[in-house]
Amino acid sequence: MTLLSAGCAEMNNDVQTISDDAVIVHLTYGAFTLPEMAIQELIVNETAVNLSIYGGDRELTSRYVRPINEGVRNDLLSLFRDNHFLEMEETYEPREGQPIVADVGVVEISLIQDNFSKTVKVDPYYEDYMPQELREIDRELVRLRMHAMSTSTEEARAIAEEWIINAPTYAYDGSNLTLTDHVILNSFPEQHEITYEFMSSQAGYGDQSGEVPAQEITQHTIVVRVAGGEVTSAIIDGVWDEMYQRMLSDLVVMESPMPCDEAPWVQWYEEGNIQFPAEPREEEIAIAYFGEVYSIGISNFESDHVDSDTCNYTLQVRQRDVRMMEDLGWVEARPSTFYLLT
Repeated sequence: MTLLSAGCAEMNNDVQTISDDAVIVHLTYGAFTLPEMAIQELIVNETAVNLSIYGGDRELTSRYVRPINEGVRNDLLSLFRDNHFLEMEETYEPREGQPIVADVGVVEISLIQDNFSKTVKVDPYYEDYMPQELREIDRELVRLRMHAMSTSTEEARAIAEEWIINAPTYAYDGSNLTLTDHVILNSFPEQHEITYEFMSSQAGYGDQSGEVPAQEITQHTIVVRVAGGEVTSAIIDGVWDEMYQRMLSDLVVMESPMPCDEAPWVQWYEEGNIQFPAEPREEEIAIAYFGEVYSIGISNFESDHVDSDTCNYTLQVRQRDVRMMEDLGWVEARPSTFYLLT
């Protein structure tokens, strides 16, 4: 494991230049996030971007490696040179009069060469505490972090198809798997939503060995989501969760009225707890918030204005997460507010 500290030696930076073989590191830690994502280290060398994610006790939990082309690499080095990285201060903190942002952690940006290294730390990790030149560098490194976690179209399809073929419903009696749609969602991490059709010789879902299902040629539609090189969701015909082998009727609709501008996911996003490649919709922020802060998966997020200041939020969670949502102030929705799954 290669974790760099803010104490990296800095030697005569006023006469140093950035070499073409410099290694760049973007290290974040200390944020309020999932324990298995406590430390994130991006290393950019001459040929690849390498993102390593560690838990709180510094055990490796995931690693992503993707090649980097020469043009992107050269543009990154030029950004460091043009923005005078070697002349920046070693630490940037809130200036007098600036608000203190909590739970966003620390970022250390390092440049390492044979004869010297320089590290710039921002504590807390918040853009308003950085000079504009450092913001530009940080944004580019965050973009490269997303590149490291991305999956190509071909890779995503291969992952999805292998998963479907080995999943219980298709493995039991499926055939003629056919791609019908592929969309890359505007989310972080990047998600591929891929739709297939296939045929079954029996009605129903899952592995029906030992049962006597109806002999009926059935066409199914399965929508698979792939992120970070893994299948994260697989829904058949809009009613069957192939990952968890259960009907979606296991989902519960919950609601909570609150001031629209005080929704906790909005405040969490505004405090810089997560970054998206483009301006996110509120639904995307809420999904990221409940997933990262509480490890709760939500779906069918909706917001309705009760009046000019109050919104009534509804969403769906699995039955196992109802108690935690109740602890957070949510209640099971009235029958009139239930949504039809399509």
